[in-house]
Amino acid sequence: MSLSSSLAPLWADIAAGTAQGYARDLAADAGATEAQLVAAGIGNGATRLDIDWISALPRLEDLGEVKIITRNDAIVHEKVGSFGKMSIMQSTGLVLNGMVDLRIFFAHWQHTFVVTTTSSRGPRTGIQIFDLYGNAVHKIYRTANTNGDAWDAFIRDFTAADQSPELAVLAPAQAPLLRADADVDVDGLRARWAALKDVHHFHDMLKDSGVSRIQAMRLVGEPWAREVTSDALDLLLPQAADSALPIMIFVGNPGCIQIHTGPVSKIVDHKGWINIMDPSFTLHAKRSDITSAWVVRKPMHGTTITTVELYDRQGENCAILCAQRDPSASERPEWTALASSLPSPKTAAAA
Repeated sequence: MSLSSSLAPLWADIAAGTAQGYARDLAADAGATEAQLVAAGIGNGATRLDIDWISALPRLEDLGEVKIITRNDAIVHEKVGSFGKMSIMQSTGLVLNGMVDLRIFFAHWQHTFVVTTTSSRGPRTGIQIFDLYGNAVHKIYRTANTNGDAWDAFIRDFTAADQSPELAVLAPAQAPLLRADADVDVDGLRARWAALKDVHHFHDMLKDSGVSRIQAMRLVGEPWAREVTSDALDLLLPQAADSALPIMIFVGNPGCIQIHTGPVSKIVDHKGWINIMDPSFTLHAKRSDITSAWVVRKPMHGTTITTVELYDRQGENCAILCAQRDPSASERPEWTALASSLPSPKTAAAA
């Protein structure tokens, strides 16, 4: 039996809205990737698209209002808004249109489908983009306010000739080899950290030093990095909501980073998940998959940016939170105080 045939009954449950859980997790339980599960639905709610996203991205502005979703293993980030103010630089895209704020890495936008499934609220149709490993990198859903003619034209223009339900994906990538702690020039790393002028240079610093984010934070230590309890999101979000503190929440994967900017309001605890349930922004974070958290300080143009960073079981970053700020202004003191109030694991254990 082919993989698509073995996945077809599971897909039928998803398409009918009777499956319990996220397609990503159901596919993993079945020994497949989410992209392979969606491909198995071709002819039953799924259609393969053939898109060069570098040239096609500007057409998303024609769609008007959409719901966009970017997620990783631990956190799902959902926004309602419209595409616009887009720029493309070689293999990277920026969307800076208020509610839709994205950093796109096109090398990972490899397999695309348009998918219609049923839910308790009726049919749900979305464009789903996956990487070469079969992982979802971004999804764009039609809403009641989407320009239907533009949506239909987009799908029609990019429907692929090949509608095979089989999809070959690459085996998971090997994690890069990192230097042992003893081989890291910690003094040099601290000096480079202290000399940062732009937070966007942080990744290059890590790469040049041959260390992961968590390894760098652990070795550098205070005042630049302090581990806090893994329930930092539970502690932080209600206080931010109560004070209407404008914050930024970055959630991403290798193919896309999605950003919320502004206050958050409705915080909901439900069955092991902490959720933000605001009208145009929802976030779902699975507590058991967030295993470490850090308060991190980075110099930038004469000031300091404080972030709260969350990490999953594999040590991968799953979210970064910071204060909303004017580039010409200092960090909001309410945010600095809130991040500073988060307890360390040792403090929490002693309490």
